Order: sequence, then C-alpha cells, then structure tokens
Amino acid sequence: MSDTTLVIMAAGMGSRYGGIKQAASFGTSGEWLMDYAIYDAWKVGFNDVVVITRHDLLPAMQEHLLKIWNGKIQIRFAIQEPPKEAPSTRTKPWGTGQAILATKELVKNPFVVINADDFYGREAYQSIHTFLSEVENDAPIFSLVGYPLENTLSDIGTVSRGVCTLNEQNELIAINERTKIALIDGKLQNQNDDGSYLEIPANSYASMNFWGFSCFLFDELERQWQAFFQENINEPKAEFLIPTVVSKMMNEGKIKVQLLPTGKDWCGVTYSEEKELVTKIIHRKIKQGIYPNNLAQ
Repeated sequence: MSDTTLVIMAAGMGSRYGGIKQAASFGTSGEWLMDYAIYDAWKVGFNDVVVITRHDLLPAMQEHLLKIWNGKIQIRFAIQEPPKEAPSTRTKPWGTGQAILATKELVKNPFVVINADDFYGREAYQSIHTFLSEVENDAPIFSLVGYPLENTLSDIGTVSRGVCTLNEQNELIAINERTKIALIDGKLQNQNDDGSYLEIPANSYASMNFWGFSCFLFDELERQWQAFFQENINEPKAEFLIPTVVSKMMNEGKIKVQLLPTGKDWCGVTYSEEKELVTKIIHRKIKQGIYPNNLAQ
C-alpha cells in the first residue's frame, strides 16, 4: 500500500477578492477552505500535503497553515513561477499543468490534485485514497472523482465545466469543456459561441479538478510543457491545462483514467456572491459535528 500526498493548487487564491486575507476565511475560527480539504484528507489516511503557491503569497500561507496544523501533518510548499524566458509583459499564470509541474521534486508517490477554493466532501477523499493505495507509483493509471453535473451549477449564472464521457467500465474517454452551462426548462444545456444550445445528458458527470495521479505523469507533463511553451511563448492568454495534458495521454493510449462516481458534496465560489453561501454550508457541517469548531485545537 502506497503513501499518498494531497497537492493543493493555491497560486490563484484570493484573486477574486483582491487578496488572500479577504478571500480566505470560511470557518468559525478563520479556517480556509483548504484547511477542510487537509482535514478530510488527513482523516482518511493521506500522509502529507504540498501547497502550490506564489512567492508573494507564501508568507501568509506559511503563517496560517502553521497556526492551524502545527505538525499534525507534513505541509510543504511549491512555487509556481513564470519561466525565465517568458515575456515580462505576461501577467496571466501559465495554467494548472505548469502548476503541478512545480511539485515534481517534492512528490514521490501517488498523489491527489485539488483546487484550493473548492470544497469536495470527505467521501471523495476516501474513495480516491483507497484507489491510489492500490496503484503502483509508476503505473499508467490515473483517476478522477466525478460529480453529477447538475449538482455543480450556480443559481447566479452559467458555469464552465469539463463534461466527462465514459465507457462501460467507467473509464474516462474524453473531457469536453463547456463554458456556459445552465439548467434551462429542466434540461442541462450549454450555450455555444454561435448562440445555439447543446443539450447535455442529465446523468453526466463533471470534472471539478479532483485528480488522482501516479508519478508516471511527470515525465510526460514535462515533455508537453516544453512543447507548449515554445509554441505559445508570445501568446498572452495561453494556458497549459491539466485536462488537456491528460486527454492527450489518453488519446495516445499511454494511460487509463478511472472515473470514481463518488463526488457528492461539492461546493465552490464560482461567483464572489457565493462566498456567503459556502460559508453557511461549512458552518452547518460544524454544527452537525462533521468538523470541529476550531481545526487548530
């Protein structure tokens, strides 16, 4: 049985609010959403945590996580920074694929990747930990927790989701990015660029960037990144995204990706107005005894 690492992508944390301090607090004692991710992962058997962040956010990250966790679980940091050859005018981050590549020297066993500003539910951590515990570290076998697409919508506006296509073994065949999904007349529909609508099957699963990887990922990730960077060095908005990396590996027959249909309890801040709603959900779970009132104690 392998050790497992939780990797949290937090380099963009606070961008919707103008800063990490304004964005972070969701718990009754100042906890961040990533604290609940760490707590859930710790409870089901994860061994350590790697947080991907930026140089300017690192001091605040270290101060907060030390206060909350203080040695209960190992927490390390990886810095996502632009390539030295990148144009100085580029301000946009280079994407989730480049962020994960920043952990290559730190992560040496099967690992999970999540977003810092999403809440995924403990069932998801349990199922993917169980799956990864049986995967060899160099195996070309990945996993993805799937969430019923309808459960990931917003009451405020449309959402952008990766819609999963599966085979009979619940293996991922493709992820199709749909950028304007909403429930219209009782049906899941995506508004296309030309103004037309595409109906999406009601039983579809969405990828919420809850991936399980072996270290087989890293060499291929490096190769794809180098090719992407050379092709897009002067493209100010081009992003190197992990679903694109995985899709290319699947299409080339290099890997299999098992969808784990255990996603149940997702919530997140797609729109800034949803922060209050997510905070209420966390507080309700505290009252139910799922989480302690103060994670630092």
